[in-house]
Amino acid sequence: MNRIIEIAAMAIGGLSLFLVAFVGFASLSGKDMSQVAVIGKLFPSREEEAGEHGEGAGEVEHADTKPDEHKKGLSDAAVVEASLGVLSAWTLPSPYSTTELRGLSEEIKKKRAELEEFEHALARRERSVQDDEHELEERMKTLAELQQHLEDLQTELSEREQTVARRESAVEANVDSRWASVAGVIASIEEPAAAAKRLQEYEPEEAAKILRALGDDVRAGEILNAFDETRWKEYVAAYTAEKARAGGKNKGKKK
Repeated sequence: MNRIIEIAAMAIGGLSLFLVAFVGFASLSGKDMSQVAVIGKLFPSREEEAGEHGEGAGEVEHADTKPDEHKKGLSDAAVVEASLGVLSAWTLPSPYSTTELRGLSEEIKKKRAELEEFEHALARRERSVQDDEHELEERMKTLAELQQHLEDLQTELSEREQTVARRESAVEANVDSRWASVAGVIASIEEPAAAAKRLQEYEPEEAAKILRALGDDVRAGEILNAFDETRWKEYVAAYTAEKARAGGKNKGKKK
């Protein structure tokens, strides 16, 4: 780019120098500047100067008697064409040869093609990014719908869990009421040995529920101590586990 500006500056400078020299030579030759080809229109004629300064009519007539050199002479185009030979002497040599100019032209074309290819690549990348953004938006929308669906399922499961818990509580309450009724019968038996004999008709887990329904650990201990020694350990273990289960359940309800 700097080389091109340098060439343009040299060309303008050479042309300016030629014009100044041309005007100077024409002025020193004594020729009427208005009669000079190409630039004559820029200068007033001698008749116009005489009219402005008030000179005599004799001088004007003398000027009129002179042959019309401009009319008989060459035209502006002819003068310019004839001067091309002189102008060639002022022509500056080209800083580039034909081969260099051809190489420079090829390099410019190559750079332009590379720029166009780069622009096309950028356009393709932009379209790809837009497609990716659109796909990402669709995925985000799908994830949001899936999250809402999962939340609805979780709410439904929670409601079902609560329903099942209420049903289990109701069933357990019915079972507890049953064992409470049996516990009332056992409590009416005063002799621990007789009560233990009745309880041995139930499985250890069932007997443990009945003993827990008594609500009296001392009474339950007396009945357990009256059990047959061969099964005493089994019933005591069941009663202990039942009390632990009931205690954990009561803590969960308090929370």
